[in-house]
Amino acid sequence: MVVTVPEYGFPTRYNDNYLALLVRDPKCIFAYWEFSDEQKDLVAREFNCSWGEVPLIMRVYDLTGLNFNGQNAHSYFDIYFHSLADNYYVKEISPNHSYCVDVGVITPDGRFVTLLRSNVVATPRDSLADGSGVVMADLLDRLQLRDEQKQTETFSSEGVYLSPGKEDN
Repeated sequence: MVVTVPEYGFPTRYNDNYLALLVRDPKCIFAYWEFSDEQKDLVAREFNCSWGEVPLIMRVYDLTGLNFNGQNAHSYFDIYFHSLADNYYVKEISPNHSYCVDVGVITPDGRFVTLLRSNVVATPRDSLADGSGVVMADLLDRLQLRDEQKQTETFSSEGVYLSPGKEDN
């Protein structure tokens, strides 16, 4: 007897429009996206070509410390990629900065038109903390722990009983 097990898996596409951004490390973010068939057809018709010939651009915005309104980024740079791509590692960016990505096209008159916009991500620092706050916090924690040990010297299975600290004679 042969048992056939149905194969389950994740779909390769969801036929949706989205662009997601993830942080890989302090100097690299990862973008992945999908265009619906309807969006692809609309853009291809607008450019009078097939989807594979549409000149897509990824615009990477530095939004550090800003409430982004679509036009007020500190700076941006463009990455050209093939329209059949669906992900990209953006490398050599600055640590401790906030980024957002648009995928769009440049119109014949030179305007950038956003087709998809990502979430905002913040890259972590690439250096150690200076330690000034850590040392003080550690010292305060140790002093508090020492004071608590003086007050809690009697233990039982039913709970902790407070007793005054004992003096060494």
